[in-house]
Amino acid sequence: MTNRNRRSFVTTVAAAGTFGLAGCLSRVREWRSGSGEPTSVQSGDETAASGTGSRPDLPGESIDHFEDLDGWTSLIDGGELEAGTDDPYAGSQSAHLTASEETEYAAVYRSVPDGLDLSNKALSLAVAFSGRDQLHLTLELFAPNSRNVHAMQRTLTGPADRWVRVDFGTDRIDAQPDLTDVRQIRLIARRRGDSTGSIDCRVDDLRAVDRPETGTVVLLFDGTLESHHANALEYMESYGFAGVEAVIPEAIDGGNRLSLEQLGELDDAGWDLASRPRTGSQFLHEFSPEQQEGMIQRTKMFLEERGFEDGAKHFVTPRNVLGSTANDLVREYHEQAFRFGGGPNGLPLTDPHNVGFFAGDAGDETKTYVDYAAEYGQLAVLHFEHIGENGMSERAFEALLEYIDSRNVDVVTATELLEQS
Repeated sequence: MTNRNRRSFVTTVAAAGTFGLAGCLSRVREWRSGSGEPTSVQSGDETAASGTGSRPDLPGESIDHFEDLDGWTSLIDGGELEAGTDDPYAGSQSAHLTASEETEYAAVYRSVPDGLDLSNKALSLAVAFSGRDQLHLTLELFAPNSRNVHAMQRTLTGPADRWVRVDFGTDRIDAQPDLTDVRQIRLIARRRGDSTGSIDCRVDDLRAVDRPETGTVVLLFDGTLESHHANALEYMESYGFAGVEAVIPEAIDGGNRLSLEQLGELDDAGWDLASRPRTGSQFLHEFSPEQQEGMIQRTKMFLEERGFEDGAKHFVTPRNVLGSTANDLVREYHEQAFRFGGGPNGLPLTDPHNVGFFAGDAGDETKTYVDYAAEYGQLAVLHFEHIGENGMSERAFEALLEYIDSRNVDVVTATELLEQS
């Protein structure tokens, strides 16, 4: 495809409105559980830290707000389902999925006898889990049967005991699903990281929203590594792409790390310089609440004081896992946050503080996720570390940029992505 000017792209989106969110969802309305209008729910701001507080409207329509669980059934050997009335995300209850340590997963499904049209829609879900640092969620659409599946997934790396929204991106396509005729929706929660212990997960407010026609790609560079300037910048500029650099202030001018002057050159090239606190070999949640706030605040201030205010709005999670305290602080200090998600994200984002990325150097898997972003109007955030020696080769990196340039996607920075929301 011919690359568009990135700034004019954002302006075009703004002028056109938020992707036609008032589109018709008549079949969705017919299928929603309960009677009456959709519950107004919270967005990914400070009110999302608990299940309470004001809940501004989100785009799209609620497919199911789980006020009535009669239509949902647990899979055989798939744990238990019950109403969760303690701290629901919205309304009077959420769906509570549990599985014992001896059970592989917690899974529920709902049949749609007359079919549901979810073509050209993005799906999102409110999720809270406890008892572990990570959880893996899969949302499967049988369209119209189990041989034709559109599967979406997300790896959740915290926070535990906090509601977040998951903007599901496509992970797998089996056969030729017809999304105009979805006959079953299936949700599966699995352990990730620690394979022991029980599963305890709550879900609420499954939503559908009109997705954009064009996919979006963000190129995220982690570690404040010199190779991002020496080996990646020139290739990026040749395609008119700008990236996002995760800046660790303490690493600047260290061995094989970016200098302050090089950061300035990335900024001049249109890159965002995002905030990434230094935690060493520890996770952020292993520090005291006071230390966590100090690290988050100091890193942001470092960027702002050097004229990188736009990038300072964005947070890149150290070592990916985000605890409850850090989650609350990140939402207080930053407008958008990235961490590992394992695949694309649905658009438009319903929680900009829960944007997932995946490996940019995973070969065919990376290209497949870029393809899904292009085909289904999704967001692919590609994560890179070393470019060149000890990492992704320059040849492979340039080939990937060429591939991205050939797809129906727009490459944007974190700031431009936020402006789309």
